[in-house]
Amino acid sequence: MEYDKTNRTFDCEPTLNDTQVLEFCKNGFLILEGVVQDDINQRTCDYLDGKIPAQPSYIPEGLTHEDLERIRNSHEPSTIFLEDWFVEHVVLNPQVAGVVRSLLGRNVGLPVLMSLHRAECPGPAQGWHHDADHVFGPEVRFIQAFYYPQDTPLEMGPTEIVPGSHIRPTHREAGEKGLSTSAPAGSFVIHFFQILHRRGEATGEGVRHMLKYNYWRTVPPQRDWIVEPGFNFHTADYGSHGIARYIAHMFYWLCGKADEFRIIGGQAWPYSGSSMNQIGKTYGFGEPEGFIPNWRHNNADNYSTPS
Repeated sequence: MEYDKTNRTFDCEPTLNDTQVLEFCKNGFLILEGVVQDDINQRTCDYLDGKIPAQPSYIPEGLTHEDLERIRNSHEPSTIFLEDWFVEHVVLNPQVAGVVRSLLGRNVGLPVLMSLHRAECPGPAQGWHHDADHVFGPEVRFIQAFYYPQDTPLEMGPTEIVPGSHIRPTHREAGEKGLSTSAPAGSFVIHFFQILHRRGEATGEGVRHMLKYNYWRTVPPQRDWIVEPGFNFHTADYGSHGIARYIAHMFYWLCGKADEFRIIGGQAWPYSGSSMNQIGKTYGFGEPEGFIPNWRHNNADNYSTPS
């Protein structure tokens, strides 16, 4: 792990391979269970509840001690990023860092804003939503993390998500369930910012803490995660009709190959990977001319011609 405290970046070895990066593009999330040690989880809760004194490693330029105290007691307690123990064991947790480094490249930018989702339980489910200021597109310029510093079983209303909803606006009725991210203390949900989600219904009693923040890309994308020798861009499974075009476009962007990405539609590549019934290779792979997905979804076929 290389941590640049001055520039607030880190670098480490990536831990995801081609197949895992592609799966992340398809699902829009992954869960790391119980990767932070118990004493750090408890210390995090104590910090959020004001039970231990703040020990900031420095005071950012333009802020005062009074500002730090105000920030700590707000719904955005970003001063926790000034605590060395939190940076070392949570933000730079080796398992989290390896995943984030795989998706964002070298010299990952550390978070600058923390959001605290503190829920009094019991309580009803939140409405389904894409977070404000979301953008749908192939670019992966930042990744969001949810951190549970305490056990968050179903009765404590863990976040529900809708896998695959990160590629287009998605509507879901309040009565419809999603995938629960219930997990033990010290767990993370690493996901695309724009994925559809909500706080789940809570039937238990007590306070549920969940922390939310972003990691940032600082370098152009390239395929510098764990490269699988046998990985084949032509035959990889990018998903079904209407989905594969977006997943493949995102994967190509992450590989630094977005300028090469063209599709011709229909049963052509990249749809091919989802069918086991073909008797020959799919047409359309590597075409120099064609279309790209229309991420704005503002025309009839959701394709656009590159300029």
